Amino acid sequence: MVESWPGDGANFARYDTAHGPLFLKYLPAGERTTRYFRRFQREVTYLRDLAPLVDVPHAPLLHAALNAEHRRAHLLTPDLTATTWGWGHFGTDAEREAGLHDVARLLAHLHAAWAGHPAFGHPALRGDWAWAWRPEEVTQEGQELAKRYTGPHAAEVGVAGERLPALLAAAPLHTLTHGDIHSGQVLWPRDGSPPLLIDYGQAHPGLPGDDLAHLLAVRLNAEERERYGDGVRGAYWDELARRGVRLSRAEQTAQEQAGVALNLLATARQAGREPGEGVWSALDNVAQAWAELA
Repeated sequence: MVESWPGDGANFARYDTAHGPLFLKYLPAGERTTRYFRRFQREVTYLRDLAPLVDVPHAPLLHAALNAEHRRAHLLTPDLTATTWGWGHFGTDAEREAGLHDVARLLAHLHAAWAGHPAFGHPALRGDWAWAWRPEEVTQEGQELAKRYTGPHAAEVGVAGERLPALLAAAPLHTLTHGDIHSGQVLWPRDGSPPLLIDYGQAHPGLPGDDLAHLLAVRLNAEERERYGDGVRGAYWDELARRGVRLSRAEQTAQEQAGVALNLLATARQAGREPGEGVWSALDNVAQAWAELA
């Protein structure tokens, strides 16, 4: 073993083996909850059955094992540490801004690849609630959360719940979303090859604007959004159009508005379930982004 470390809902380890460098992701004994096991199920399903159907760069799945009875899970991919850079490699504002544009373009690549893709009828996706886009259920869950939520930014959460049906109706385009997009989910090959998108544990059918809003509204604070927001949006929408999915300015706005509402509700749900400084900060970010849309 080269090194190991704990993460959110999973642990990780790197190995130097006779078969080359390997990266292990696994459920530790203390994190064998149904929610985290389902994330593993989702990631394995995506990497095994779906990722090979599109040309979005990713770390290929080498092996996986799932034990639903005991909620044990692990997956194995090549370890790309020696051949890629992570977000921490960027040391200047200009480098970070260019890196965010890379993230946005890679996200657009994912969305364009899956928008209307025939694999939405793939056997791996049929009959599983986690892989179906059901806006009526999303609306019901969001409104129920908004009604019972009493934490910070409760007023904003309440309004988002009330407006959610109209916002989703105005943004009908759906695709396969990453679900947790941020700069740490991308690896930049040192040889200049296209960046790779990793960590598909929260991938699901949804709105393109949901992912874009997560990147802009949850992961960036108001100052960062002011500095980088327009450039990130431009990189995303231009790449999406270049790949054949062209939305009008009004449709783009509708997607992002619906996405911010969905992220506000989702972050409030997480804050109620796992309170802590990180999630409170994310909730502040997305509530501010929601206010900016008013």
